[in-house]
Amino acid sequence: MRISLKAINGELERLGSNALLAKGDGYFYFLGGEAADWLDRTVRVPTLQSLTLEQWIEHFRLLREKNQELLAGKLGDRRDRDANAGKPSAQHKRVGRRDQAKERKKRSPR
Repeated sequence: MRISLKAINGELERLGSNALLAKGDGYFYFLGGEAADWLDRTVRVPTLQSLTLEQWIEHFRLLREKNQELLAGKLGDRRDRDANAGKPSAQHKRVGRRDQAKERKKRSPR
């Protein structure tokens, strides 16, 4: 079956959503209904046939969940944790500087 915007939008309506899928330049995006306030609404695929109807609906569900988290501020907390992951703590930095100072003393002639 050849997929169309009409088929995808019909399925969204059948599932109770007022959002619509629209075509952009090299991507698709959801607009209207609950998607009107979304911060992220795009699906970056070149053609409608890049995904099956089921995959389009799954993308819609995933974007809905992601935007609910974004609007609730939950992703900001996770992003802060991710940004600091792997960075040395202040305590670790102090120990590192002391070790560097000791190493310089050992190498410098007296």
